Formats: sequence, C-alpha cells, structure tokens
Amino acid sequence: MVVALDDVPPAKVSANASTLPCSRHRWTYRGKGVEIAITDSGGTGPAWLLLPALNTISSRNEWQPFCDAIANRQQASSERPRLIRLDWPGFGESDRPKLAYDAEFFARFLADVRREVCPADCGLIAAGHAAGIALLAAQRHGLTFQEWILVAPTWRGPFPTMARRRSRVFPLIRALVEAPLVGPLLYRLNTSRSVLNWMGRRHVDGAGPGLSRGGLAARQRIARQPGARFASAAFVSGGLDPYNSPEGWIKAAQDLEQPLTVVVADLAPPKSLAEMVSLAAVADRALHLGGRLGAHQEFSRELAAMLG
Repeated sequence: MVVALDDVPPAKVSANASTLPCSRHRWTYRGKGVEIAITDSGGTGPAWLLLPALNTISSRNEWQPFCDAIANRQQASSERPRLIRLDWPGFGESDRPKLAYDAEFFARFLADVRREVCPADCGLIAAGHAAGIALLAAQRHGLTFQEWILVAPTWRGPFPTMARRRSRVFPLIRALVEAPLVGPLLYRLNTSRSVLNWMGRRHVDGAGPGLSRGGLAARQRIARQPGARFASAAFVSGGLDPYNSPEGWIKAAQDLEQPLTVVVADLAPPKSLAEMVSLAAVADRALHLGGRLGAHQEFSRELAAMLG
C-alpha cells in the first residue's frame, strides 16, 4: 500500500522532551567493553527503538524533533509512547575506539541491545543506513520487533554508491584516514563547516534545522569527537555495507514476519531513491515524504502523525 503523508499543523516544542538525561549502557564485544549513550523517555505506551542514520554526523539527537512532536501530540494521553534512542558504537556520545568496524559488528550490537535494553513488544524506527544493518541483524541473529518502520533506508555507503561498485581503492582511503598524523588532518578538512553544509544540502536535508548556523556547529561537534574518524571512515568507504547487492536486503525484507513500513524520501539522491523504491515494493506499507536522507529530521511532524 502506498500512502502520501499529509501535512500536519506545526508542533510546539515540548519543554521536557529535550531535557531527558543520558544513561550509559555497557556492551561487550570480543571481551572489550564499549559504553553506549542512550536516552529513554519512559512512558507506559508502546515502546519504540529509534536508530539514527549511520554517517559522519550520526547522533541520537537527530530524533529530537520527532520526540518533541510525539510529546506534543500525546499531551492529553495517559499512555505516551516510550521512545528509546541511542548512539551507535563509534558515533555520537558513545565510545569511539579504533576497531575493525563492519556491518556484522553493528548487526551483533543491535541484536544484543534489543535483548538487553528494549521491552519484548518494542517496535523499530530506523533511519538511513541503520535500516540495512537492522535487516542484516534479522537475517543473521534473528532480530525481531513488533513492527518495523524504515525511513529513507539505504544499504550502501557514499563511495560505493557514487561508483556503483566496490573498489580496492576504498579500503586504502579508509586506512589513510585511520592512520596517525595524516588521518586526523584529512578528517578535519572533510568535517569543516563548509563541507558539512555542502554535503547536508546535497544529501541530508534541504532546509532542516541542521543547516542553521547552530545546527552546523552541533554537527561539527559530533563529527569531531575524539576517535570519530574510525567509524566514519568505515561508513564512507563502504566498510559498513551489510550487502554486496540490493538483492540481499530485498530478501531480508521479504523474510520479515512482522509488519514492515518503508518511508521513501522522494528528494533523496537518485541512486539511493531507486533502492528505497525497490524496498518499498516488497513492504506491507509504503509512505512517501519529501526531503532527502535526513527526512526523519526534516519531516518529524509527519512521521509522528503515523504513530497517532
């Protein structure tokens, strides 16, 4: 089923939705502990795990406008949804150690955190590359949710998407960014505000809050956290790609036993848009938004309307 999301009235910003405390969850991978930043709204209503997109500016705070919109819509309700959002290992305010980051690393993490942090009847809302990781975790680790909502989903990193293929050069670029001395310099050049602004307008959001002066400053702070270059370089070079071809994630989506909604961002870059449309064709429900790969930030009110 294909549905176009209608415009909804502007939402007032909730005073308490943006002041929830951050907690730390310790995840152990191959004997090494990694601390994960989590924000949990609490609430007695349906629970949802909100996964931010995996990219250089990835942060659980990109779900803040959505959480505010949900809070404002549910002010009169005694059962507000419980919204759990986290920073992936290597991103945001979670630990960012130098590790051999790959798709399996994140799929295993997601399966573990689902079991350790989320209630049994939890639903999933995943943005961007997080959608591909979630589908991989479903295939390899039996990941299940009450309901799946994938927003502007992708499965390939920027370099393989632009080239339409894998290349031996991409791992070399990753190694260069990870190297001491030259790596931090290259990474700093690629996380300047001018570059983040250009990339944001081209791929993420045409007029979202992240493109304001304050928004760009916040994105740069996220991108330049100590150790942030390791996971970021893995993503950009295709090291976090869960599949080698689109057939992989199509098959994973078809195999899900729970309801699947795919939200297509109609202004996404053409190659990514084509992949979204293909995935939406096998979903139980397809919704269309304007916007680019950051549609979950730019169209938070419309997404909140989906949950009632």
